[in-house]
Amino acid sequence: MQKIVKKVGEYYLDIYYPIGEFDETELPILYVLDGDAFASTISEAVKLQIRNSGKTGVNPMIIVGISYHNSDPFNKEKRFIDFTPTKIHEDNPVDFRFGMPKGGGINKFITTFIQIHQIIINDFSIDKGHVGILGHSLGGLCVLEFMLRDKLSFLTDFLAISPSLWWDNNEYFNKLDVFDKSKLSQKRVIISVGSNEGDMVELSNKAFKLVSSCNSIKACTYYIIEDENHMSVVFTVISRYLRWFSMSSEPLGGINIER
Repeated sequence: MQKIVKKVGEYYLDIYYPIGEFDETELPILYVLDGDAFASTISEAVKLQIRNSGKTGVNPMIIVGISYHNSDPFNKEKRFIDFTPTKIHEDNPVDFRFGMPKGGGINKFITTFIQIHQIIINDFSIDKGHVGILGHSLGGLCVLEFMLRDKLSFLTDFLAISPSLWWDNNEYFNKLDVFDKSKLSQKRVIISVGSNEGDMVELSNKAFKLVSSCNSIKACTYYIIEDENHMSVVFTVISRYLRWFSMSSEPLGGINIER
């Protein structure tokens, strides 16, 4: 995988793409939130597995890490702003998450994300029918929020790991209840969570049930990963997610709704 870096405003795009025989091929694109933490690892997993896609189930793709390039893999301040909607509820002082950063900048981030996508489609030959976004924790919440936004209809695949659905007293579910789920027609969604993640297991399962209830959705898959915690689960599911993203219609275990 070849790497190039582009700067868009305050963000860096860590772009990894296969070279050689794939130069003239329209490739799927997978955006990765928290790119500083995950994009390099995911690109290495792609690089090694596309050497024999027939066995690994992972096909060539372009990875675009959306990164901050600071000294820490996670920019806590910026990710809380970028990946979250504005709160409409008061924080509960007895909640162990009380005192988290205020957040609320997702709409501005969406505007930048649209600009980022335009840059990518101008610079690379991509398969516009196969555009995914992957995120973990707050990034997972962001992925599922993106699923509800008409402005982002160019996204086809939503890959959420341990989404922070507790944000703003679980307000995401109120949005999902009133969302016109017919807009999920031909979309694909995958959600996973580690079994050791407390209330996030129940919340992720609830999201899966609501999303998969849409009769027109192309695919919805859910995994509980046994004995994994909030961080270890990411590295456990990377290859599974890459196979899922590569294969447009094959179930891969877990709980699947495929249409």
